[in-house]
Amino acid sequence: MGYEIQHNTFVDGWVNTSTTTDADGNEARLIFDSHAEAQAELDDYMGEINDQIASGQREPEHGYDPEEFRIREVRIMTRELDWRQ
Repeated sequence: MGYEIQHNTFVDGWVNTSTTTDADGNEARLIFDSHAEAQAELDDYMGEINDQIASGQREPEHGYDPEEFRIREVRIMTRELDWRQ
């Protein structure tokens, strides 16, 4: 199991819009090992947005409401294929 930060989007509803890049350059959903780790990441992100608004780098209407985000437990599914078969 893992945890992801989901954003409530207008078109798709609740989705994980956070990605990371692996060593091979492939983009994948950002999944955290614990709820606390995901919450810390979300808190940091919201802090950055608020700092940008406070410094004038971002207009207040381009900020986010914390209610637009949630953290959910997700099942991480992996599948190994044996190409010799």
